[in-house]
Amino acid sequence: MTTPFGGGNIVGRAAAVTAGAGSRTVLITGVGKGLVRALALELAKKGHSVVGCSRSQDRLTSLHSELSSVDSPLSDSAVSSSDKHFFMTVDVCHRDHLKGLR
Repeated sequence: MTTPFGGGNIVGRAAAVTAGAGSRTVLITGVGKGLVRALALELAKKGHSVVGCSRSQDRLTSLHSELSSVDSPLSDSAVSSSDKHFFMTVDVCHRDHLKGLR
């Protein structure tokens, strides 16, 4: 499957990010549930910062509190785990929601 971001399969790309040295900031849409939520948790455990959006504020709040308890071997001790991540309620299918992100 080809995507506008270079193609390939998302699981393979996620594995490449988690295997890489150092921490990265990763943008994830639909981060509130399912496999994507599990991916966000795994990336946070590996020390990466997660920027995520979802249509459900409740799911984002739940994920944010769950991430605050994640211990990462790469995390900066001066920054709490929950401060490393940023979440917003956005429906990426609606242009009106995206216009407000500029």
